[in-house]
Amino acid sequence: MKPSSPAGSPPTPDFVPSVEEVVRFFSGALLLMAGRTEGLKRLDLSADGFWQSFAAIFVALPPLALSWVASEMVTGGGAQDETSSFVTYGAHAVADVLAWLLPVLILMMAARPIGYSRKIVPLVVATNWGGALLAWAVVPYWLLLILFGAGEGTAFIGLLVTIATVTATMRLIYFALGKDFAAAVAITVMMIVASLMSYGAVMDVTGVRLV
Repeated sequence: MKPSSPAGSPPTPDFVPSVEEVVRFFSGALLLMAGRTEGLKRLDLSADGFWQSFAAIFVALPPLALSWVASEMVTGGGAQDETSSFVTYGAHAVADVLAWLLPVLILMMAARPIGYSRKIVPLVVATNWGGALLAWAVVPYWLLLILFGAGEGTAFIGLLVTIATVTATMRLIYFALGKDFAAAVAITVMMIVASLMSYGAVMDVTGVRLV
């Protein structure tokens, strides 16, 4: 990580990783999804690396924004004016950030009681960068949805994409935890439920249809 402090003071890590670091972190997450535990060695599992991994949210922002556009074009009908555009896309942003951070918060709160204190860092770092990687991997589907609209074909592809991303996430968690299958399933289910709760809460507050 690059020093970002004034001359003469202790160096502090740069929260925003370089392109080379992002590529390395993505490759580590991909290796874990492929079943290769050496992928953990490509992630920064230090305390600084733990907090830096939340920059993955900003790395994933472009594909997430594309998903909001696709959702509004296909299912939401698009916002009708500047105010509604701000509220609509703001609701999408808040829901996605909440859906990203809520599972992490739950894991951090539950880590000590369930004996996962030593595993929380690799788990969070891996899921953060894995989430950003999958967000970019789904870009072709969002483009397909924008170009061809909703239909049986795109719905089927969407189902396959959902199954693939959930499976990849569970595999990443499984190998990040040292091949703990029960925990991987439980955490994956928790992440899905937390995401649905996040979207539901934002829809209730804003009245914006998100799914």
